[in-house]
Amino acid sequence: PDIDEVVRYLGYPSGATPNGSILDRVNTAAGAVRGLLRPRGIYALYKVAVCNARSLTLSGDVTFTGPIGEYLSQADRAAVFLATAGPEIVALAEEALARRDTLGGLIYNAIGSATAEAAVERIVGRLRGELGPGEDLTLRYSPGYCGISLAQQKTVFSLIDAASIGVELLPTYIMKPVKSVSGLIGIGPENGVHAFATPCERCPLADCKMRR
Repeated sequence: PDIDEVVRYLGYPSGATPNGSILDRVNTAAGAVRGLLRPRGIYALYKVAVCNARSLTLSGDVTFTGPIGEYLSQADRAAVFLATAGPEIVALAEEALARRDTLGGLIYNAIGSATAEAAVERIVGRLRGELGPGEDLTLRYSPGYCGISLAQQKTVFSLIDAASIGVELLPTYIMKPVKSVSGLIGIGPENGVHAFATPCERCPLADCKMRR
């Protein structure tokens, strides 16, 4: 695991370093999970059939509703993705919390979040390898963020084989294992993608730790 990313998921702002004892715990936990983590991911590419400010319809007549249509308005294709850190890190976090090792549980959870994000970045790298001349990727957008309803998870899961990487969607729209990330990435003309910039630039939460 990337220690800087783990520290960020523990809530430390950019440039801040935990005190020595906490950093030692982070490094010890990161060493303990090396070889145990089994992150995995999957994605599927779809053509964009119809797009407007409040909806996005992909080939196969599957529609996402909400601002996703605005965010991917410059895309002519979309990658529907799912990545997970796996159940192993979740179990370690739960075991630590069960024995009242709160700090250990927080650290394992942070490792799980960083690992799931790293798996998504590997998918992004794969997608970049499939780009044609003059194409680029949008940022990724996940249900539950940027005004996109968490209920849109159901649509995501209808478009990929989540079971093939051991992820299931619970009735609450929460994923199991919980350290999983799903969403869409648009593929479109480079000029359009760059001109559109990011929704974070229009978001009033200037102190958001996840601002991109």
